[in-house]
Amino acid sequence: KSPVPSAWPIMHPPSESLTAEFDETNNISSVPTKVNYVTPETGLIYTRRDISGSDSELIGANWVNTDVRVGNARGKTVTLDENGFELRRSDVSHMDINFLDNDDVTHRYYTHCEQLVEEALKSSSKGGVDGGKIIVRAFDHNVRSCASVPASGTNTKTEPKKIINGNGSVVQQPAGLVHADYTRVSAPRRIKGLSLKPKESDTLKNILEQRQKDRVVADEKQKEIEEKSESDFQSLLDPTLVTEAIAGKRRYALINVWRNIQHDPVYRSPLACVDARTMPWSDLRTFQIHYADRVGENYFVCPSSPTVAGHKWWYFPRMVMDEALLLKQWDSSGGIAQGENVDNLHSTFTVHSAIVDPTCPVDAPARESIEVRLAVIWGNE
Repeated sequence: KSPVPSAWPIMHPPSESLTAEFDETNNISSVPTKVNYVTPETGLIYTRRDISGSDSELIGANWVNTDVRVGNARGKTVTLDENGFELRRSDVSHMDINFLDNDDVTHRYYTHCEQLVEEALKSSSKGGVDGGKIIVRAFDHNVRSCASVPASGTNTKTEPKKIINGNGSVVQQPAGLVHADYTRVSAPRRIKGLSLKPKESDTLKNILEQRQKDRVVADEKQKEIEEKSESDFQSLLDPTLVTEAIAGKRRYALINVWRNIQHDPVYRSPLACVDARTMPWSDLRTFQIHYADRVGENYFVCPSSPTVAGHKWWYFPRMVMDEALLLKQWDSSGGIAQGENVDNLHSTFTVHSAIVDPTCPVDAPARESIEVRLAVIWGNE
């Protein structure tokens, strides 16, 4: 029997009988919401993605809209290395970056994200390198807005904004389904791809050209101008280091820096994350994305088994522009990455989803956010 096509799921508010909980100072303690899991019986799921970043219908997805409770992570001890995500102060509002301009983001914001992730990893007792070298490179980003999402009970929506200098890319909707961004197959494949020469239309080509310009300027300032071979800028990551990382000789990771890009706090469609320690590999289902020239893989997620404690959900209410949420997308040293059913010393990734926050004011502005993906390679551990 052929898999049945299905539409992408929409986000739903929680069941009416469930309410938000507040502490003694009237701060949010937890909120109820519904998340879009797939059924445990679901097999392989796939879609096709065009040049604008838009997807066709889904094949093989069987959705189950499930009530969960999401805790307020503010004031809690959650870390990138143990839980798979963490919040950090990160001032960018003074930089006046146009986050809808691909060139402005890649030329100015990528460097900021690289420094932020390197600082976070070096300050971690488990994620650090004990004084050794760590390589962090931003390689891709996506801008999302819920302004184009139909309001509940209506079909009214606006056309998505275009990305300036984006080769036809548009602002995407928040991803209101439970997912992880890489798999045991796609994570090493993505790292491998970053050691190859980018295609003509690839964002990476612009990044490498800008890095070459920056290096020449730096050399001129130091009066140490020398000829650079073209091979110095053929790829974002050193092919030798990548080969060693894929072979297990070096630890590598993929990390997402998620940020609100409006001056208003995020009320509508905030991002919620699952504590990596509560996510077994047995709850994951493979989702393939068929591009014109390659096949990517993510994980969708089914509800936790009634016989286990269950997925623990968290979010950071009212995130502002000068905060950055770091999400582990893959870590080769995590238990799941190593073939185990659960994580141990290091988290492999955090599963996440945009959600409906029932405490959101009815007149709250639409969320606009950016997520930048970065590759990390450690020195020998």
